[in-house]
Amino acid sequence: MKKVFLILLIIFSISSVSVIALSLCNAKDIEYNANDNSWDVDTVEDALNDLYQSNGSNINDSCNNVAKPKIDAEGKLIPVILSDDGKATVVSESDPNWYNYCEKKWANVIILNDGVDKQKYQVGYQLTEEDEDEIESYFVWIPKYKYKLWNVYSNGKDAIQQVHSIDIVFDTTNTTDIPGESCVTPMESGKIGDCNNEEYMTHPAFISFGVDGFWVGKFETGYDGTTNNYNVKDASKVIIKPNVLSWRNINVKNMFETAYEYERDLDSHMMKNTEWGAVAYLSHSKYGIDREINLNNNNLYKTGYSSSPTVNQKWYQGTSGDGGIYNQLWNTDVGYLASTTGNITGVYDMSGGAWENMASYRSGTYLNSGFNSETFENAYDDAYYDLYNSNSTLNSFQNMILGDATGEMGPFNLYVVGTSGNDYHNSWYGDPANFINSPGSWFERGGDCTDGVLTGQFRFHAVNGGASNRMGFRLVLVGENKHPTSP
Repeated sequence: MKKVFLILLIIFSISSVSVIALSLCNAKDIEYNANDNSWDVDTVEDALNDLYQSNGSNINDSCNNVAKPKIDAEGKLIPVILSDDGKATVVSESDPNWYNYCEKKWANVIILNDGVDKQKYQVGYQLTEEDEDEIESYFVWIPKYKYKLWNVYSNGKDAIQQVHSIDIVFDTTNTTDIPGESCVTPMESGKIGDCNNEEYMTHPAFISFGVDGFWVGKFETGYDGTTNNYNVKDASKVIIKPNVLSWRNINVKNMFETAYEYERDLDSHMMKNTEWGAVAYLSHSKYGIDREINLNNNNLYKTGYSSSPTVNQKWYQGTSGDGGIYNQLWNTDVGYLASTTGNITGVYDMSGGAWENMASYRSGTYLNSGFNSETFENAYDDAYYDLYNSNSTLNSFQNMILGDATGEMGPFNLYVVGTSGNDYHNSWYGDPANFINSPGSWFERGGDCTDGVLTGQFRFHAVNGGASNRMGFRLVLVGENKHPTSP
């Protein structure tokens, strides 16, 4: 056997990969077998790359592979940089300061209200407080990635109980079946395909629409009006901003159709379980806050708030209220704790606020949603919803869709927290983990402002899809209309 550093010293003087060579000289445990003919490489640089990758690293940092945020040709999506106080500055999509996921700085855009003169919103323009009234919505880019699997077998086999930083690699290609390295994403309830723990898998949220990323509402969806309690379909009333009232008391059908009609050119839709999972996993990686997100305990259901550190939320029900004693806004040091990044650039309201209904349900079980098979499954492309096995029960964690942040959060235990009832809880912060079932066939995520310890980005629960004072929803944009047909 010949040590790699001997090869590297020779390469150093004749190859353009001198920097790489120097960085590998200290890798004394990496060896090269001159008699190994299995390498399929043509150049020294390729050989070095193979050596490096075979020992668990990658010459090109994952951040170099972050998919460029998708901006529409019509200019509805306006790239902005947010200062720590929340003030936005318009930038070009080629600005290197717009985002840096290695520094937990996620890309943000705004959408202006209809009829606003966009003339002043040129590159370099700093928005004023008055301009805030012209903003309709904020969105955050979630770039395509693959992640290392850890709980493929959700029924307890090989279960990993401890919370850990989720290993994510940004990649615009889809993983294939390579034993011990990667697997094809199953994309189906209760299926694991050829996937095994420790292998990488492309997250399903990016495959269903065939995209390199998606835009997620930075906050829960609000209602632009004098009240937030309308059980109607009305895309003109959507507002996604901090310090507005979440749109609640609306059933799944009206949520879904409102989201669908919001921005057809951008393929807008109601968030589904796998998309929630994609954001939650990214939040709990080195590219995000990498811990449980602080809850929004504003009892008026205002968006973008974070529970004050003096308020103890380690029980159910938690302490909620409105004002500095209870919580602080998104653009403060306390507010950042409720962001997926721990800073102003992330996604908010994924813990607390209102329960968020997902476009994800038990096959054939519509309950109080307002839908039936003709108005839902036969009317909309299946890319817009996650369909789960019809035999799902409260603890059918094996019916997860890999990547949806349900079954992978095991193992699960049945116990009571305060007066919350006898619920299953996951092993990630003890969040409630009731799988969808016959009396509760729709997924709810995140928890409520009053739920205290029972909130979090890994919470999932079962609801009937009907209008509720505690239930809201979130929007997602693909960035271009890949499914133009409408029911």
